[in-house]
Amino acid sequence: MTFLDTSVIIDFLVGDKKIVALVNEAYEKDDIKTTTINEYELLKHKIELKRGIADKFLSGVTVYPFDRASAKKAAALYGKLREQGTMINENDLLIAGISLSNDDVLLTRDRKFSNLGEASIKIV
Repeated sequence: MTFLDTSVIIDFLVGDKKIVALVNEAYEKDDIKTTTINEYELLKHKIELKRGIADKFLSGVTVYPFDRASAKKAAALYGKLREQGTMINENDLLIAGISLSNDDVLLTRDRKFSNLGEASIKIV
């Protein structure tokens, strides 16, 4: 299974050919997932049409919540980044916590995720 970050979902929805191919490939292999944090980021859009498109997409994927295992993983990542002085956005830490606590791959276009040094986070 593969988790999709907000950046990948947005590029998929606008038809970025590289991302569409990656998402389709992942979908053919297994279930596509995202997180409640990504859902929030997508549904807070100020334009109703874009919120509607995002909501339709989200209805076809599995959305994982931020739970205790995710919180522990995100907190460990926070500590690591704080020590290194390479902090990333709080939402991104929560998203990484969810995907990593579920032992899965996260596809993102956000290069800041590279600060985490996790092999299962793929910057595309």
